[in-house]
Amino acid sequence: MKTPFILALFFIGTIPFAQNHCPILPNPVTYTSTKDSIALDSLLFCTKSLSSTLSNSISPLGDLYLLNKNKPLRIGREDGFIRFEELNNAYPESYSINVTKSKIILSYTSPASCYHALHSLFQLITEKPDHSFSIPICFVKDFPNFSWRGLHLDVARHFFSIHEVKKYLDLMSMYKFNVFHWHLTDDQGWRIEIKKYPKLTSVGAWRDSTVNDHFSTYPRTWDTKRYGGFYTQEEIKEVVRYAADRHITIVPEIEMPGHARAALAAYPAFSCTGKQQPVPGLWGVFEDVFCTKDSTLLFLEDVLEEVLSLFPGKFIHIGGDEVPKSRWEKCASCQNKMHALRLKNEHELQSYFIRQIDAYLAKNNRQLIGWDEILEGGLAPNATVMSWQGEEGGITAAKQHHDVIMTPQGTCYLNFYQSSDPRDSIAFGGFLPLEAVYNYNPVPAALTPQEATYIKGVQGNLWTEYIANKDLASFMLYPRAMAIAENGWTKTKTGFDHFTSRVTKWQPLLKQKGLHYSDHLYNVQITSKPIAGGINVSIGGVGAAHKIVYNTNGKLPSVNDQGYSGPITITGDANLQAGVVVNNKITDVASASFSINKATGANLIQLTNAPKAPYNKSGNNGFINGIVANDTRFSDGEWLAWEGKDIDATLSFAAPTAISKISTRFYNSRGSWIHLPTSVEVSGSTDGQTFTRIGLLQNLDNSKEGAITVLFEIMPVTVQYLKLVAHPVTIIPAGFAGAGNPSWLFMDELIIK
Repeated sequence: MKTPFILALFFIGTIPFAQNHCPILPNPVTYTSTKDSIALDSLLFCTKSLSSTLSNSISPLGDLYLLNKNKPLRIGREDGFIRFEELNNAYPESYSINVTKSKIILSYTSPASCYHALHSLFQLITEKPDHSFSIPICFVKDFPNFSWRGLHLDVARHFFSIHEVKKYLDLMSMYKFNVFHWHLTDDQGWRIEIKKYPKLTSVGAWRDSTVNDHFSTYPRTWDTKRYGGFYTQEEIKEVVRYAADRHITIVPEIEMPGHARAALAAYPAFSCTGKQQPVPGLWGVFEDVFCTKDSTLLFLEDVLEEVLSLFPGKFIHIGGDEVPKSRWEKCASCQNKMHALRLKNEHELQSYFIRQIDAYLAKNNRQLIGWDEILEGGLAPNATVMSWQGEEGGITAAKQHHDVIMTPQGTCYLNFYQSSDPRDSIAFGGFLPLEAVYNYNPVPAALTPQEATYIKGVQGNLWTEYIANKDLASFMLYPRAMAIAENGWTKTKTGFDHFTSRVTKWQPLLKQKGLHYSDHLYNVQITSKPIAGGINVSIGGVGAAHKIVYNTNGKLPSVNDQGYSGPITITGDANLQAGVVVNNKITDVASASFSINKATGANLIQLTNAPKAPYNKSGNNGFINGIVANDTRFSDGEWLAWEGKDIDATLSFAAPTAISKISTRFYNSRGSWIHLPTSVEVSGSTDGQTFTRIGLLQNLDNSKEGAITVLFEIMPVTVQYLKLVAHPVTIIPAGFAGAGNPSWLFMDELIIK
């Protein structure tokens, strides 16, 4: 059945169309165009056979995309230039747009696909300086690759107003996201009104202090301002309606059994100890979790009953991640439960807990979804797994024929650093440039075609420990969220350069709309290759269409600096700054410090334990490549890391070499499980067989965080072989993050003089 739809555009003629590539983001399945376009004098919509919801969506979309407010969109009911056709028996979100000189036809299969078609149509329209419009003569055929295209927002660590959440949803709709994962509860705040348990918000929604700086920084300092907020049930309903009008389903997350300190501050009886504790203002993982006793489960069912009444979607996210078992191990009620149920360990106790919640949700025609730790002890029958620790959890779940949403932190955590620019704001940790997000394939190669059908989609996550306002949120999200959108929608991508060209096209519009986005498009990579007397430094990671400029004086680069054309020879200590020229300004600044010394380019003949991914990007020779690692970020690609293992490296020199000073750096960030070594020993040899100790350091000063220099000033000695051994803290002691686990050991450049 054809449904007439008009966009009442007055055809003036044809004009050249300079855009060689499709401007739509995410990229559609099919886009073909001529070099002509039609000129549009005004925009008049006819809603003759559209639903009221679709009709009412036109004006808000115009507000999103169009800047001229003097010519508002008009709604009519007559046949006209643009017509809509409703199609049957097709993919629920498929649509097409056919633009010719005589008419424009939008074909759709569902209200959601009609809405997507409208977004794509507006993205095809170019608004000219005289406030007229043009649209290319083209054909678009489109449908999504995945049914779940999600974006997450943590409002527990930092609270975002209803108005800010709505703006978040507006931007999601532009890029065809269809799932908003709303992280409503955590240790640091409970954000949803539950009428049966009012203390969840009167107590649990507020904390009296918040840690300053990074949570891994020691000693800690505190902001003692009372902080918090929550959403009333009426506000929740308002946001749910707002999202539904944009064809976005909201998946609420109510964390259990871990990340429960805010709830337990309100109702300590549901903990294992019953001890009254405040809502914490520190990030991380806490021992106090929900007790597994029956009264706790009844409490959570009461909570979920009210949650279900507010959110009509199929899925309820229950978290299930990062659940320390220490309280359960000492809790008589939990141990009695294990004994009564004949459970082998606390992992099976967690599985029992999750299964009870799963059964409750199933009884109410809902489906449980949780982070990949819900695999521990066995999956609940109806569970969908959200794989965040990597792809392993998702692979395991898919092989068990459970639905999976891929969101591995290494490619989907948008709270990670997106550049090496020291001017950027503090981030959680990790390094995730735009290209790495774009290149992610949510379907692991380890799955068979049949197993791959259980991968239902992909999601980007924004955790807000260090994101206290909407400007920081949008800076961390965009443009990386655009890459997540493309991964969820587009099966066959057209390449990173085409993607960045579309991102660049939409940046002026986002700026006009007041969106504080990041201009980090490229991951400028600085690498080295040893040569006689120094190193050759290469700068890459940027498409050929853009110019790289650099200097070696340590100053921020300018457009007038020397352009990069090939390897740069470095023969002494230097500080290189490089940037990309985009629209006559510098973006994506990267820097590297160099220390050319006797170790640079030496032969690494033995490394007993290889560094662990992802902290091995510079390779096994990373600590003798002449590049000094970042002072404050251990994820820069130059720090090498070992988990719970010795660093045991042996170097050989081309000839016997006199040395008198040996130094290196280790990283100290105990909040991130990174500890200084317990001892560092260096030994020398002339034959590579018999080594003599020439230096030993123990009891290193760990009072400071970040890069810590370890210096051996020794009597001059001549060696041809040098061995360095550093021993880690075997088990992280009580009182520190990660207690009971092996520590990480991070090492920087080895400098020998």
